Amino acid sequence: MATVTRVSGRRRHETRVDLAWLSALTVALRLPALLAERHLTFDDGVYGASAVAMRAGGQPFRDVFSSQGPLFLPLIFLADLLGVRTVDAPRLVAVAAGVVAVGATYGAGRTLTDRRGALLAAGIVAGTTTMLWITGPIAADGAALAAATVTVMLALRWRHHVTTPRAVWLGVGVGATISVKALLAPVILPVALVLLAARRVPPVLAGGLAAVAFHLALWLPWGPANVWDQSYGYHLEVTTDRTPGRNLGKVLSTLGDRDAMVVAAVLAMIGAIALGRRSHRPDAEARLTSPDTMLLAWLGGTILVLLTESPLWRPHVAQLIPALVLLAARHRPPARALVLAAILVVPYQVVHAWEVLHPAPYSAADERIRAILRDLPDGARAMSDDPGIVWRAGRLTPPNLVDASILRLQTGDLTAASLSAAARADDVCAVVILSAVRWGSLADLPSRLAADGYVLTLDEGAGRKVFVRSRCLPGPPLTNAT
Repeated sequence: MATVTRVSGRRRHETRVDLAWLSALTVALRLPALLAERHLTFDDGVYGASAVAMRAGGQPFRDVFSSQGPLFLPLIFLADLLGVRTVDAPRLVAVAAGVVAVGATYGAGRTLTDRRGALLAAGIVAGTTTMLWITGPIAADGAALAAATVTVMLALRWRHHVTTPRAVWLGVGVGATISVKALLAPVILPVALVLLAARRVPPVLAGGLAAVAFHLALWLPWGPANVWDQSYGYHLEVTTDRTPGRNLGKVLSTLGDRDAMVVAAVLAMIGAIALGRRSHRPDAEARLTSPDTMLLAWLGGTILVLLTESPLWRPHVAQLIPALVLLAARHRPPARALVLAAILVVPYQVVHAWEVLHPAPYSAADERIRAILRDLPDGARAMSDDPGIVWRAGRLTPPNLVDASILRLQTGDLTAASLSAAARADDVCAVVILSAVRWGSLADLPSRLAADGYVLTLDEGAGRKVFVRSRCLPGPPLTNAT
């Protein structure tokens, strides 16, 4: 008994030390993005502007447009509050998601393999480029993937003994995941395997009901119709001509360009299996709850979603990474092969991650636009088809326009008439058009703005224009804007 206690105590100490170092590494790699002067992605700007709109009293879905699940904007609100509502505070939700995802990957790895395997998997999740892009700048993908990874970690740990309370927690994990981003619904598959393997009705019912109840309960504060229209109906209206083959090409090109460490780990695993030199041998667990079956179910469901997703964006590829690296760590080759792979791959990875590891400031052209916005009267609002420029200028965007994506134009949710009507609000003093394919594609918008008293203040060509209204009635100044 004393020996068992010592081993258990040593493992807990190792876990605490490993998680401390992994958390420090995760945060350090994301500090440049957290403190970046400019918005780093379109989504980063959308959700930064959303945080400012909620800071000013806007409610998700009722006032602040959100194309994600009903849990995401509340998480951003909480991060903004914990960050004392400074300009960078909303990004804390992304960094926290990175820490959670890395920690959950490590926890799952300790369940599946040894300490080295867990550190390998967690280290790749901490440093691979696609993960940096969704857990540095603000993105729903990061928070959803963190929730999914925690859920799978718990399912792996509890796969041999699923009680009703544990089933409830697994259901809550599934509900939380899809309440951030429904696209990560394949997390249901490994959880379902564990619940079905229990061969008892109460855990299955408890898990299913907990997932549904948690998700639907989050609809109530914001209005079920609003949540459905923005989180689900909006996406169902959008279709593209992208085929599974083209989606597969985008997945593979993204992994090759951004995630060489993941590709190298998977290739090393395949080689180790082929040569019979992998670190872990298959065990004799029940087929439904074997770790490989559970991870492959998660991976297979995610691949199916990505191949049929329309449109597919590069950040979505991150959904593959935890399952891939956990499988690779479980069936990894000897350490020498991994060291050689790291020597070859890490420099390539750093070069391709440099844009998020060392973000450049705004260009001179963008800085001119930001200066115009900053010179507006205190309390003035501004609207843009790239809301990040408004956020980083310390201005408030009208809450329904925090998401100005091209998909809202394609669905008819935003039109020249509706934008002109929004620009007529007393406290809106500027309109910034930065994209020829978004608001720049609305040929009659400039004439409508001119009729509403806006003057073309800056025209840089290529659809980039700034309109300023001299007579507007600014609202109360925005606190902690910069």
